[in-house]
Amino acid sequence: MIVKKIIFCLLAVLLLAAVAHAADRLPPLARQALHKAQVNMDDSRFEDAAAVLREYMVQAEESVPVQVYLMLGGVYHKNRDWKRAYATFREGLDAHPSDSMLTRNCAVSCYELELYADAGRFFEKAYKLSMPSQPVLLFHAGSAYYSGEDFKSATRILLNLILQEKKPEKDWVRLAIHACLECGQPKKAESVLRKFLASNPGEAPYWELLAKLYLDSERYEKAASALEICYRVRTPTTKDLERLASLYTYSNAPMLASATLKRAHSGVADTKKGIKVASLYASAGRINEAVQHLARLGSSYAVERSKGNILYNARRFNEAESALLAAVERDPKAPESLYLLGMCAWEKRDWKGAKVIFSKLAGDKSFARRVKALLSVIDDLEATRREASM
Repeated sequence: MIVKKIIFCLLAVLLLAAVAHAADRLPPLARQALHKAQVNMDDSRFEDAAAVLREYMVQAEESVPVQVYLMLGGVYHKNRDWKRAYATFREGLDAHPSDSMLTRNCAVSCYELELYADAGRFFEKAYKLSMPSQPVLLFHAGSAYYSGEDFKSATRILLNLILQEKKPEKDWVRLAIHACLECGQPKKAESVLRKFLASNPGEAPYWELLAKLYLDSERYEKAASALEICYRVRTPTTKDLERLASLYTYSNAPMLASATLKRAHSGVADTKKGIKVASLYASAGRINEAVQHLARLGSSYAVERSKGNILYNARRFNEAESALLAAVERDPKAPESLYLLGMCAWEKRDWKGAKVIFSKLAGDKSFARRVKALLSVIDDLEATRREASM
């Protein structure tokens, strides 16, 4: 976008130069040379056109007019000889330091030669010389500095530009935001970005950028709000919604997280995602909703185990026991479900049932130490009861 605008700027100047040579105030020899050069250019004989103009410049007794430098530089540019084009425009500017078209063409030539710092300075000068004022030249200056990674100068130019204009162009504001970020000024970028979005609420990528700025400063609720707007402007992907759900989870908003995950996987039977939604319901204290959501996933080891875990943590031990028994039926060797089933018996003070289950885990490396302590307590309780009955 930026490069296209700059090239358009150069073409406009060359057209002006071609028209300007017909002015009566030009010396007769200059008019004649410009006319011959134009005829050669029309026939794509660029070397001949350049030779006519150079011969005139050598022979001219008067000061070489601006139009000659512009056309000769234009000839070189048409012939894709960027360096000679720039050298010609620069020579002309040395002779006519206040000419806005030569200054602008020097800026464009520097940009094409990747001399970005020089391009930025020439564009700034061209802006000061332009009558009437042409703010787009400041945008080109900022673009040149940005391309050369002089983000400090780019920020200076672009912020001044959007402050002085009542209705700055979108491209100007966009580049100012990125320049601020590259320059290490996130607060300034946020300020510009928020003003931009107030006038352009349909710019989804910039809502996403605002969310990133909020995340970087650990303002998670604001980040989530920005993303919600973004995903109403454009259709979010499943991964987009999963990231938003994670953000709600991190912000301790489990109900919003679960609702967002449901949006992400609506119409898709995904057990793993469904269990995650149920867990979020449970963390928000919506145990019944969690269990109902799991019921819609059908019966499997993972679903029954998750249901048993949720009900156990809710201290609904009888229901948890039923779910965990169903899980164990599907995978009798699953130690996690066995352990939790034993804990249900423990919480119900069913010491005999707990002992039977914990004994099955005595040889499991993951649970041996835990069940050993629990079995020791049960043995002590049984010993105490026996002594009491004697």
